Amino acid sequence: MGKDILSNLIITKIRSASTMYTPSGNITKRKDRPRWAVVIKYEGETVYTCNGKRFLSDANHLIVLPRGCTYEWKCTKSGHCAIIEIESDATYLEPIPFSVKNSEKIQKAFQALEHKRNLKAPTVELESIRDTYSIILMLLQAEHYLPSEKRLRIEPAIEYISKNYNKPITNDELASLTGMSTVSFRKIFTQTTGISPIAYHHQLRIEKAKEMLKSDYGTLSDLAQSLGYAGLYDFSRDFKNHTGVAPSKY
Repeated sequence: MGKDILSNLIITKIRSASTMYTPSGNITKRKDRPRWAVVIKYEGETVYTCNGKRFLSDANHLIVLPRGCTYEWKCTKSGHCAIIEIESDATYLEPIPFSVKNSEKIQKAFQALEHKRNLKAPTVELESIRDTYSIILMLLQAEHYLPSEKRLRIEPAIEYISKNYNKPITNDELASLTGMSTVSFRKIFTQTTGISPIAYHHQLRIEKAKEMLKSDYGTLSDLAQSLGYAGLYDFSRDFKNHTGVAPSKY
Protein backbone atom coordinates (compact mmCIF):
# COMPACT_ATOMS: atom_id res chain seq x y z
CA MET A 1 0.00 0.00 0.00
CA GLY A 2 2.75 2.46 0.95
CA LYS A 3 4.64 1.83 -2.27
CA ASP A 4 1.44 2.29 -4.28
CA ILE A 5 1.04 5.74 -2.71
CA LEU A 6 4.69 6.52 -3.35
CA SER A 7 4.43 5.53 -7.03
CA ASN A 8 1.66 8.14 -7.43
CA LEU A 9 3.16 10.81 -5.18
CA ILE A 10 2.63 14.37 -6.40
CA ILE A 11 5.62 16.48 -5.34
CA THR A 12 4.94 20.20 -5.01
CA LYS A 13 8.35 21.29 -3.72
CA ILE A 14 11.70 19.98 -2.53
CA ARG A 15 12.31 21.60 0.83
CA SER A 16 15.93 20.50 1.23
CA ALA A 17 18.57 17.97 0.24
CA SER A 18 21.28 17.60 2.86
CA THR A 19 23.91 15.25 4.24
CA MET A 20 24.43 14.79 7.97
CA TYR A 21 26.42 12.71 10.42
CA THR A 22 24.69 10.87 13.27
CA PRO A 23 26.68 9.42 16.21
CA SER A 24 25.79 6.06 17.68
CA GLY A 25 23.27 6.19 20.52
CA ASN A 26 21.30 9.20 19.30
CA ILE A 27 17.55 8.76 19.79
CA THR A 28 14.83 11.03 18.42
CA LYS A 29 11.03 10.86 18.44
CA ARG A 30 8.93 12.42 15.70
CA LYS A 31 5.18 12.91 15.89
CA ASP A 32 3.00 13.54 12.84
CA ARG A 33 5.86 14.24 10.45
CA PRO A 34 5.10 17.46 8.51
CA ARG A 35 6.54 16.35 5.17
CA TRP A 36 7.86 13.36 3.23
CA ALA A 37 11.54 12.40 3.33
CA VAL A 38 13.81 9.96 1.51
CA VAL A 39 16.60 8.75 3.81
CA ILE A 40 19.76 7.25 2.29
CA LYS A 41 21.88 5.91 5.17
CA TYR A 42 25.08 5.10 3.26
CA GLU A 43 27.23 4.77 6.40
CA GLY A 44 26.33 3.25 9.73
CA GLU A 45 22.93 2.02 10.80
CA THR A 46 19.70 3.47 12.17
CA VAL A 47 16.60 1.63 13.39
CA TYR A 48 13.15 3.21 13.11
CA THR A 49 10.27 2.02 15.30
CA CYS A 50 6.64 2.68 14.37
CA ASN A 51 3.44 0.92 15.49
CA GLY A 52 5.48 -1.84 17.09
CA LYS A 53 7.42 -2.51 13.87
CA ARG A 54 11.17 -2.07 13.34
CA PHE A 55 12.61 -0.68 10.11
CA LEU A 56 16.34 -0.92 9.39
CA SER A 57 18.13 1.90 7.58
CA ASP A 58 21.62 1.25 6.20
CA ALA A 59 23.45 1.07 2.87
CA ASN A 60 21.21 -1.77 1.67
CA HIS A 61 17.96 -0.70 3.34
CA LEU A 62 16.60 2.72 2.42
CA ILE A 63 13.65 4.37 4.14
CA VAL A 64 10.96 6.76 2.96
CA LEU A 65 9.31 8.65 5.82
CA PRO A 66 5.79 9.79 4.90
CA ARG A 67 3.99 12.94 5.94
CA GLY A 68 1.81 12.17 8.99
CA CYS A 69 4.05 9.35 10.24
CA THR A 70 4.87 9.08 13.97
CA TYR A 71 8.01 7.14 14.87
CA GLU A 72 11.20 6.90 16.90
CA TRP A 73 14.66 6.41 15.47
CA LYS A 74 17.87 5.28 17.12
CA CYS A 75 21.31 5.38 15.54
CA THR A 76 22.90 2.00 16.33
CA LYS A 77 26.07 2.57 14.26
CA SER A 78 27.58 6.00 13.60
CA GLY A 79 27.64 7.26 10.04
CA HIS A 80 26.44 9.69 7.37
CA CYS A 81 23.03 9.80 5.77
CA ALA A 82 21.46 11.85 2.99
CA ILE A 83 17.94 13.23 3.40
CA ILE A 84 15.58 14.77 0.84
CA GLU A 85 12.67 16.65 2.43
CA ILE A 86 9.64 16.64 0.11
CA GLU A 87 6.43 18.69 0.16
CA SER A 88 3.35 16.68 -0.83
CA ASP A 89 -0.26 16.59 0.38
CA ALA A 90 -0.34 12.77 0.53
CA THR A 91 -0.08 11.06 3.92
CA TYR A 92 0.82 7.60 5.18
CA LEU A 93 1.26 6.37 8.75
CA GLU A 94 4.31 4.09 8.55
CA PRO A 95 7.84 4.25 7.13
CA ILE A 96 8.16 2.67 3.69
CA PRO A 97 11.24 0.40 3.51
CA PHE A 98 13.24 -0.58 0.42
CA SER A 99 15.88 -3.28 0.09
CA VAL A 100 18.55 -2.50 -2.49
CA LYS A 101 21.60 -4.53 -3.48
CA ASN A 102 23.70 -1.43 -4.08
CA SER A 103 22.66 2.08 -3.15
CA GLU A 104 25.70 3.70 -4.81
CA LYS A 105 23.70 4.76 -7.89
CA ILE A 106 21.01 6.33 -5.70
CA GLN A 107 23.64 8.01 -3.55
CA LYS A 108 25.27 9.54 -6.66
CA ALA A 109 21.89 10.80 -7.85
CA PHE A 110 21.38 12.45 -4.46
CA GLN A 111 24.84 14.06 -4.56
CA ALA A 112 24.06 15.52 -7.99
CA LEU A 113 20.75 16.86 -6.65
CA GLU A 114 22.43 18.42 -3.60
CA HIS A 115 25.12 19.98 -5.79
CA LYS A 116 22.53 21.59 -8.09
CA ARG A 117 20.69 23.04 -5.12
CA ASN A 118 23.92 24.47 -3.75
CA LEU A 119 24.58 26.19 -7.09
CA LYS A 120 21.06 27.72 -7.02
CA ALA A 121 20.60 27.70 -10.78
CA PRO A 122 17.44 29.43 -12.17
CA THR A 123 15.79 26.07 -12.88
CA VAL A 124 16.89 24.38 -9.65
CA GLU A 125 13.37 23.90 -8.25
CA LEU A 126 12.12 22.11 -11.37
CA GLU A 127 15.31 20.06 -11.59
CA SER A 128 15.06 19.14 -7.90
CA ILE A 129 11.55 17.75 -8.36
CA ARG A 130 12.60 15.87 -11.51
CA ASP A 131 15.69 14.39 -9.84
CA THR A 132 13.73 13.37 -6.74
CA TYR A 133 11.19 11.56 -8.90
CA SER A 134 14.14 9.76 -10.51
CA ILE A 135 15.43 8.66 -7.10
CA ILE A 136 11.99 7.43 -6.06
CA LEU A 137 11.71 5.56 -9.36
CA MET A 138 15.08 3.90 -8.71
CA LEU A 139 13.82 2.76 -5.30
CA LEU A 140 10.64 1.31 -6.76
CA GLN A 141 12.51 -0.40 -9.58
CA ALA A 142 15.06 -1.87 -7.15
CA GLU A 143 12.27 -3.93 -5.60
CA HIS A 144 10.30 -4.61 -8.77
CA TYR A 145 9.30 -8.23 -8.99
CA LEU A 146 11.35 -10.53 -11.16
CA PRO A 147 9.21 -11.52 -14.14
CA SER A 148 8.04 -15.11 -14.08
CA GLU A 149 9.02 -17.47 -16.88
CA LYS A 150 5.52 -17.19 -18.31
CA ARG A 151 5.64 -13.38 -18.20
CA LEU A 152 8.94 -13.37 -20.04
CA ARG A 153 7.49 -15.60 -22.76
CA ILE A 154 4.60 -13.23 -23.48
CA GLU A 155 6.62 -10.01 -23.05
CA PRO A 156 7.16 -9.53 -26.83
CA ALA A 157 3.38 -9.60 -27.32
CA ILE A 158 2.74 -7.11 -24.51
CA GLU A 159 5.41 -4.82 -25.93
CA TYR A 160 3.85 -5.06 -29.38
CA ILE A 161 0.36 -4.25 -28.07
CA SER A 162 1.67 -1.20 -26.20
CA LYS A 163 3.20 0.17 -29.39
CA ASN A 164 0.31 -0.75 -31.70
CA TYR A 165 -2.80 -0.30 -29.54
CA ASN A 166 -4.40 1.81 -32.28
CA LYS A 167 -4.10 -0.91 -34.92
CA PRO A 168 -5.97 -4.18 -35.52
CA ILE A 169 -4.23 -7.06 -33.73
CA THR A 170 -4.87 -10.81 -33.94
CA ASN A 171 -3.95 -13.69 -31.66
CA ASP A 172 -2.04 -15.35 -34.51
CA GLU A 173 0.03 -12.23 -35.01
CA LEU A 174 0.88 -11.97 -31.30
CA ALA A 175 1.60 -15.69 -30.96
CA SER A 176 4.13 -15.54 -33.80
CA LEU A 177 6.09 -12.91 -31.86
CA THR A 178 6.50 -15.30 -28.94
CA GLY A 179 7.32 -18.41 -30.93
CA MET A 180 4.32 -20.27 -29.49
CA SER A 181 1.27 -21.77 -31.09
CA THR A 182 -1.81 -19.58 -30.94
CA VAL A 183 -3.55 -21.95 -28.53
CA SER A 184 -0.58 -22.10 -26.13
CA PHE A 185 -0.04 -18.34 -26.37
CA ARG A 186 -3.66 -17.49 -25.52
CA LYS A 187 -3.58 -19.90 -22.57
CA ILE A 188 -0.33 -18.58 -21.09
CA PHE A 189 -1.26 -14.94 -21.73
CA THR A 190 -4.60 -15.35 -19.95
CA GLN A 191 -3.02 -17.23 -17.02
CA THR A 192 -0.40 -14.49 -16.61
CA THR A 193 -2.47 -11.32 -17.05
CA GLY A 194 -5.92 -12.52 -16.04
CA ILE A 195 -7.47 -11.55 -19.38
CA SER A 196 -7.18 -12.68 -22.98
CA PRO A 197 -4.77 -10.97 -25.41
CA ILE A 198 -7.57 -9.27 -27.34
CA ALA A 199 -9.25 -8.12 -24.12
CA TYR A 200 -5.88 -6.73 -23.01
CA HIS A 201 -5.65 -4.84 -26.31
CA HIS A 202 -9.16 -3.42 -25.91
CA GLN A 203 -8.52 -2.48 -22.29
CA LEU A 204 -5.40 -0.55 -23.23
CA ARG A 205 -7.29 1.34 -25.93
CA ILE A 206 -9.99 2.31 -23.42
CA GLU A 207 -7.39 3.55 -20.94
CA LYS A 208 -5.87 5.66 -23.70
CA ALA A 209 -9.36 6.94 -24.57
CA LYS A 210 -9.89 8.06 -20.97
CA GLU A 211 -6.64 10.01 -21.08
CA MET A 212 -7.52 11.61 -24.40
CA LEU A 213 -11.01 12.58 -23.23
CA LYS A 214 -9.41 14.59 -20.42
CA SER A 215 -7.20 16.49 -22.84
CA ASP A 216 -7.81 18.66 -25.88
CA TYR A 217 -9.33 16.66 -28.70
CA GLY A 218 -11.40 17.55 -31.76
CA THR A 219 -14.51 15.44 -32.06
CA LEU A 220 -15.35 11.99 -30.73
CA SER A 221 -15.05 10.75 -34.30
CA ASP A 222 -11.50 12.11 -34.46
CA LEU A 223 -10.70 10.41 -31.19
CA ALA A 224 -12.17 7.11 -32.37
CA GLN A 225 -10.07 7.28 -35.52
CA SER A 226 -6.91 8.06 -33.51
CA LEU A 227 -7.53 4.93 -31.43
CA GLY A 228 -7.94 2.76 -34.50
CA TYR A 229 -11.70 2.19 -34.41
CA ALA A 230 -13.63 1.73 -37.63
CA GLY A 231 -16.03 4.48 -36.58
CA LEU A 232 -17.66 6.38 -33.75
CA TYR A 233 -20.32 3.71 -33.18
CA ASP A 234 -17.74 0.95 -32.57
CA PHE A 235 -15.74 3.20 -30.23
CA SER A 236 -18.79 4.35 -28.23
CA ARG A 237 -20.04 0.78 -27.84
CA ASP A 238 -16.64 -0.51 -26.71
CA PHE A 239 -16.13 2.41 -24.31
CA LYS A 240 -19.55 1.97 -22.71
CA ASN A 241 -19.04 -1.80 -22.37
CA HIS A 242 -15.85 -1.18 -20.40
CA THR A 243 -16.81 1.87 -18.34
CA GLY A 244 -20.61 1.78 -18.12
CA VAL A 245 -20.97 5.29 -19.58
CA ALA A 246 -20.85 6.78 -23.06
CA PRO A 247 -17.66 8.67 -23.97
CA SER A 248 -19.68 11.86 -24.39
CA LYS A 249 -20.67 11.66 -20.70
CA TYR A 250 -17.31 10.53 -19.31
